[in-house]
Amino acid sequence: MEHSVISNMILEKNAMVLSAQPKWTFGKNTCNTYELFVSQFRGEDGNLLPSWPILQVVEQEDSLSQLFSITLLWEAVRKTVELSRRANSNLTLSLNLLPKFAENEHFVEQVRACLQETGLEAKRLQFELSELQRINAQGCQNLNTLHDEMGVSLVMGNFGTASTNMPLLHRIHFDLLELDRSYTEQMLTDDSVYRTVIAIQHMAETLDIHMCAKGIDTQEQFEAFEEIGFFKGQGALIASPMSLEELEGYVKRYALEKGHK
Repeated sequence: MEHSVISNMILEKNAMVLSAQPKWTFGKNTCNTYELFVSQFRGEDGNLLPSWPILQVVEQEDSLSQLFSITLLWEAVRKTVELSRRANSNLTLSLNLLPKFAENEHFVEQVRACLQETGLEAKRLQFELSELQRINAQGCQNLNTLHDEMGVSLVMGNFGTASTNMPLLHRIHFDLLELDRSYTEQMLTDDSVYRTVIAIQHMAETLDIHMCAKGIDTQEQFEAFEEIGFFKGQGALIASPMSLEELEGYVKRYALEKGHK
């Protein structure tokens, strides 16, 4: 697909079809954090296209990466503010972050402007950076500025993979580590994996970082992570990715109303 076609598609109103998946809070029977992402694009003919081939091109082109990221940020924040108002709740938006966007010299100002104009509190925004990705010094500085000066939350995703990026923990002030789903799949059948999960939780406590488990598909997995002391969990047992229309019903059922922390 040509660069110009993708640019027009990104800029076209309602061309991005957003989906969401909850991040459950253990021990509280509630969920106020939701990961929003582009699941499909609406083409010029109105047909829906899968997002992944388009996003592969976006990630390779700097200009497309910047355009996509800022458009998604504004759209996702607006949707979160609207849904929070309708549900009378304080929702936290979680967004996956492309390193090229974070490395932009105007990144902090762009995020600040978005939050100020939409009214979303900075502490209700969460950026997730995969440990598989690489980010330069400017990007690290920008993220730490958002975290330290504004209160935006930072998440390292895919933690514990073959490319575990421990140095990134020293460079960026993360609030949450998301354990790779491969550990969830093996922890109840492999004692060494189970003990590794416990060790990772202890490491996170030492660093004053919360843990989130990905890929929770069974009640047994849910209970194991809750017992170990994980803060949040995500997976099909909690809820599969859903449309924003479906999300509203989920939020009204499980999210805490305003006035709760």
